[in-house]
Amino acid sequence: MKKILNALFLTLLAVFTFSSCSDVPAPYDILGEGDVPGLTGDGSKDNPYTVSDLKAKADGTTVAWVQAYIVAGIKSSTDMSISSENDVVFGTQPTDVKATAFLIADDRGESDYKNCSAVNLSGKTAGCSEVKAALNLVDNATTPLPRLVTLKGTLVKNTWGLPGLKEVTTAILEDGTIIGEGGDEPTPPVDGVTFFEESFASDKGTFTIEDKTRPTKVSEIWKWESYTPETGGTASKYMKASAYISATEKEASESWLISPVVNLTKATKASLTFEHAHKFCGDPAKELTIWVKESTASDWTQATIPTYGTNQDWKFVSSGNIDLASYVGKNIQFAFKYISTTSNVGTWEVKNVKIVGEGEGGGPVDPDPTEGKLIFTEKYGSDVDANILTATTAISSFTHWDNSYSYSATTADIRAIAHRTPDNTTETKKVNNIWFPASKSAEFVISGINIAGHTKFIVAYEVASNVYATTETDNLNNLKLTLNEKEVTPTSKEVVGNGKASGIFHEMQVEISVAGTDNSTLKFSTNGTDNKFGLRLYNIRLYAAESGGTDPEPGEGTEVLFAEGFGVMADYAKENKTAIANWTHFDTQLTIVDTKATADIRVPAKTSTDACLWLPSNFSGTDKSTEIEISGFNSTGYTSLTLSYDLACGKGNTSQTVIKVKCDGTEVAVPAVTLEKANVFYPVSITNIPTGTKKITFVSDSENTMGFRLDNIKLEGIK
Repeated sequence: MKKILNALFLTLLAVFTFSSCSDVPAPYDILGEGDVPGLTGDGSKDNPYTVSDLKAKADGTTVAWVQAYIVAGIKSSTDMSISSENDVVFGTQPTDVKATAFLIADDRGESDYKNCSAVNLSGKTAGCSEVKAALNLVDNATTPLPRLVTLKGTLVKNTWGLPGLKEVTTAILEDGTIIGEGGDEPTPPVDGVTFFEESFASDKGTFTIEDKTRPTKVSEIWKWESYTPETGGTASKYMKASAYISATEKEASESWLISPVVNLTKATKASLTFEHAHKFCGDPAKELTIWVKESTASDWTQATIPTYGTNQDWKFVSSGNIDLASYVGKNIQFAFKYISTTSNVGTWEVKNVKIVGEGEGGGPVDPDPTEGKLIFTEKYGSDVDANILTATTAISSFTHWDNSYSYSATTADIRAIAHRTPDNTTETKKVNNIWFPASKSAEFVISGINIAGHTKFIVAYEVASNVYATTETDNLNNLKLTLNEKEVTPTSKEVVGNGKASGIFHEMQVEISVAGTDNSTLKFSTNGTDNKFGLRLYNIRLYAAESGGTDPEPGEGTEVLFAEGFGVMADYAKENKTAIANWTHFDTQLTIVDTKATADIRVPAKTSTDACLWLPSNFSGTDKSTEIEISGFNSTGYTSLTLSYDLACGKGNTSQTVIKVKCDGTEVAVPAVTLEKANVFYPVSITNIPTGTKKITFVSDSENTMGFRLDNIKLEGIK
């Protein structure tokens, strides 16, 4: 009987088991390898894990999103691990807690630490420091708990004694503000191009600041700031503009935050966006504005900012898209213009500035206009320390010019001063500069410039005012320019004394349309009425931006008279260090003579085949000076002759003037430029080579103490 009952029991059990299994709708409830039962999210930003999910999924490697409430801090005296309720502090504003961690929970009213997870804020990954700054309970003590957050980090089994998050790179606040890396933010469209981007994460980047009007009690209007704001705000880093003095003392001001030149020359569409917050303004749309211009233009055009904030809080909002359709195909600049009035003194915070669109290229361009041909640079020999003046010198007595033009002056002279700029007001290294004394009419003239065939020019230069006191204001456009009798007044650029240093050099640039000749004259001048403090001129650059006419007639335009690169070394073992007299791989049929037979042909390394000319050093005490004479070319009938070559030195920070150049026995000026890195070729260009030159000589003398390599010698001219 017992056996029968047992058999019956087993039969009923089997029937029950099979009937139960048949109710499972395979495969939906069958877990695969690595799956965890009971998860309510999938760890994405749109469907984040809960704290319960985190505890189940924590493996030390998974990176995922977790949404929960910050409910407690970890007591500052806790050592490495939470072991009891005495190690945590719950409440709306916990005190005496660590800045490196906190607890999160699924329930906003949670009071048991065992139901929580720990968030470790000591990560080193990009974004971690921003998240820590925004959420840590010490610096954000005024932000009440519980606080809903969505965090992206690594799920770990143990941090501070609990399952939790480490390397937290991104946080999303309840209002949607994203802090840190940005998480899974939408990427630009397939054809999207970022032409410019500046977050102001660490400083003002390549922007410049120009105060038009600044109250004497305000030391600076625009400045970089990292700030943990009031309740409801977000810790952030940004550029901030404010002329606030006190609640009862309000003054008018105007200050511009100006971008570098941005390359939109190959853009087909472009728009500007940024994030901003503001408060205390009277009318934000009038007091906080954005302006745009073509880089070489004088006048700015105001653009419309589609979206402003509430003016009642510090929450950042997107500006919306500012269309730059009028500026595609050009190099541009844009500027944030801040003003205050005697009635309202607002504060404006700006970050995450971008220009995006369609096309190619982008990014800031060099301050020097690359679209033009550089005619000359004149720094008055300042790139060579030995040329820096120790006393005021008359222009007629100065001998260290970078070029071979004619120089003259009336009242102005040349002297040395520290090269201080807005970005470095404490620089001590001196440069030579032309001084235009205060309250006197003065001029400085460069003549004999060959710019024939060109009709549009860009003159770039640095100018400094001797304005000093905070109550003093000067305009750098008081220094006027004239090219071939056409005078232009530069764009207004007001500077205000800072009470600390005078003579701060600012970059200036003007565009001039005038017919160039082979004997052109460039003049800088001031009058005694406008020049109240004295002005200094440095680093003059002249560019030919446009040639005259349309299609050149036959025989016109630049021609290459010769180009010598010394050929290719076919067999390193046999040919390296070959005397010039024995070299057979020249690129031209010119006559090239080493007058003292001390130079040779070699390559920089065994892996290279591109030969160059080696001019040995005199360091050992043995005289290895020589002259390399090049002849056999015909420059008759050519104008605007330009000699160019590549030069490298065995030691960095050496002037390229060590290797001298002669034309038919007469030395010509080599631009005084420093070869910054050792054994790196730098291009050298000498304009105004005398018409009809028959022989060019490179001179290596006792100044050559480290050895030089010479390559790619080319002579060009217009016929």
